[in-house]
Formats: sequence, structure tokens, C-alpha cells
Amino acid sequence: MTISEAIVAAIGDAMDTDDSVYLLGQDIGIFEGPMQSTKGLWERFGPAGRLIDAPISEASMVGSAVGAAMAGSRPIIDLMFAEFLALTMTPLALEGASVAYRTRSGVTVPLVVRAKFGIGPHRGHAESCIGMLMGFPGLKIVIPTSPQDAYSLMRAAIQDDNPVVFLEHMSLLHGARAEVDTQLSIEIGTASIRRPGNDVTVVASGLMVSRALRAAKALAAEGIDVELIDTRSMAPLDISTILKSVQRTGRLVIAEESWPVAGPASEICAQLIRAVDGLPSFTVDFVEPPHTPVPFAAQLEAAFVPSIENIAAAVSKAHGRNAIARSTAVPAEGGAA
Repeated sequence: MTISEAIVAAIGDAMDTDDSVYLLGQDIGIFEGPMQSTKGLWERFGPAGRLIDAPISEASMVGSAVGAAMAGSRPIIDLMFAEFLALTMTPLALEGASVAYRTRSGVTVPLVVRAKFGIGPHRGHAESCIGMLMGFPGLKIVIPTSPQDAYSLMRAAIQDDNPVVFLEHMSLLHGARAEVDTQLSIEIGTASIRRPGNDVTVVASGLMVSRALRAAKALAAEGIDVELIDTRSMAPLDISTILKSVQRTGRLVIAEESWPVAGPASEICAQLIRAVDGLPSFTVDFVEPPHTPVPFAAQLEAAFVPSIENIAAAVSKAHGRNAIARSTAVPAEGGAA
């Protein structure tokens, strides 16, 4: 399956086994969804009224879904593109994500909101607003980068009792195919080590995972051994796996396509600093886009999004820099300064 096919399969399997699951969105019926996001589901579930074509009103779709979820349904909203998430923040993030907290889990909101993001074949709707989403307590954020993760994480998102934003990178949706084990469970909030290594830790999500993997393969020929961690979810963030890796390698490079200010890279650093509770024993570098909207022109877009070469250069630079733990001599208490 491709990632797109795996997501559709996960939704179809969930709808087969649970009548409370339904899908609501724009052009998801006979049109089969933006970028074929619901291909084949209309024939299976449309006649039963469980696949609902909605008018253009993102806030109304999410608002009605929050209410339906509180009443016992498990709705999935196809919001088309992440740029439209800002229109839904009151019902989704301020209300839906806080209901369980405010009711001591007496009422929950099992809701999944799908949205495409990142650069893709159409050069439109590419903004990556992950940092904005991470600011809302209670909101889970998932970003699959392989068909297996796409299937297993969508099943986990549908089964979750609280709102999950399921972000689908447009450059990965119809990419490489892989076998998918439909019985394999993956817990939301667990990162994956895509490539083990000893010299530099690279943390990435979305398209940056595949670009970092290609950079790591090129760097291996130069004797630089990269460990690549795919966050898979940004909230909750598996900071434990990242910390263990970077404490071993002593060097961290964060590769991100998202808006850089108050974004995922900033949050990863903040959580690492809290976790070490003192002087970090590692160096940190970033590969991020500039703080501008995503350009539409192809040449400018290519310059905007971190490339394989950008990531490789940052890793080479980090590798040439001694890690703090290896260069800083801390005198023992009571010893000579």
C-alpha cells in the first residue's frame, strides 16, 4: 500500500467493525476526496449515510463532530488542508480538547481530524502550522511517514477517546509502497528509530524523515554514522527516545519543514532542557525554513524547504564540532578548579 491507501484502509476497517465511526468532509463522496483521500469508501458506506459530503464550513463540520463525539459517535473529519485548521480552533482545540479535563473524563471527545500539509505536487495549501496545534493542551498530533505507521496510527487515532489531528504530508501520500500488517498496533506518542547510528542524532517528521534518511546514507560513505528518529507524533512527544539517543551521540540536528517560530524544533529543545535538568551534554543545530509563508514559485519553494543537502551539511558541521560532554571538563566538587 501507499500511505494514502493505508489511511483509507484503516478508516474502512474501523467503519466495518464499529458503527459509531463515520466520515464527514468536503468532496469525499463520488469525488473520492482531495488527492483520493476517501477512494472506494463511498461505495461501501455512502448508501448507509456514514460518508457525508459537507458544505464548505470547517468550523461547522468540526463543531458538529465534537457534539456527536460527546454523544457517543467516533467521527472522522476530512478537513482537506491544514491551512483550514485555524478556522476550527474554538470547537476543536479550545472546547473539544478540554472536555475530558473539565469533566474528570466523565465526557470525552473521540474525534479525528484529517488534514494534508507540506509541499506537494500541486504547490498549494502547503503551510505547516504544527507549532500552533502543539500550543493547545489536550490535542494530539500525529504525522505518519510510512504505510505501516499510517495504518496503525489511524486505527489508534480512531480508538482514542480524545481529539487527534492526523496530518498527512502531500509529498508522501502517493509515494513508495510497502506491506502493511493490519494487526500491528502503534501507540500514539512513540517515536521510531528509522536508522540507528552513533555519531549524530537527527530528529525529523514528515517529508524531512525521508530527506534525512537519504542524507544519512550519503554521509555514511564519508564515515559519519547518523541515527535518525522519526517523531511520528508531535503531541505527545516521545522526548525519552530522543534524549537517550542524543546523550549517546552527543550531537543533535533537528530537521523541520514547519513554521520555525514557536514550532516543533523549539518545543523539542525546551523539553530536552527540562529533561536533563542542568547543563546539556550535547550540541544542538537546526535545519528549518525561513519565517515566511511557503512560496508558490517552484524555484522559491525548493529553496524554502530544507533539502537533503541542507540536512547533510548541518550534520557534517555538527559532526565536526565536539559534543559538550566531550569538550567540557567539569571539576569534581572540592577539587582544583
